[in-house]
Amino acid sequence: MKRRALFTLIAVMPLFGVACSGDDAAAIPTTTTAVTQVGLPDPALPIDINPIPYKPGELVALGNASIQIGVPTTSAENEFSFDVTVTSGSFDPFTISPEMFRVYTIDGKSYTAQFGNHTLQSEEVYKETFSVKIPTNSEPAMFVADLGSIGDRYFPGAWIFDPNFTPETQE
Repeated sequence: MKRRALFTLIAVMPLFGVACSGDDAAAIPTTTTAVTQVGLPDPALPIDINPIPYKPGELVALGNASIQIGVPTTSAENEFSFDVTVTSGSFDPFTISPEMFRVYTIDGKSYTAQFGNHTLQSEEVYKETFSVKIPTNSEPAMFVADLGSIGDRYFPGAWIFDPNFTPETQE
């Protein structure tokens, strides 16, 4: 599976061609550009999400919860899966639901799984495999956990599936 970062929104590949002008068509080179566009995320990403995504294996504190995802695998039937671990850091119980967890593909579509529907008690660890079937040929780009609906002490986070992703440094 080829890996790409979702944040590469437009890939531009210059192609060189020949234009017809006058009697000597081969004398004037021109540049033609082919543009590959990536879909916009549907639904849109949470406005307060960290703009630099995490990588599989990183343990990320999202307020009163910590999340870690494993390295994803893809089956021959376009089934995309990885382990997700949610750890409660709250003194009070809270409930996670499938709508809080999505896999976004390069074309902008998102998919949920039956991951969640669980109430975590204080310091409880919930681990399950997140598995979705992707009906298109679009590659999975990132996993988003949006815990903001639980309360103001929970935040969204995103993990990119590209193991070679390196964020650009700010100058």
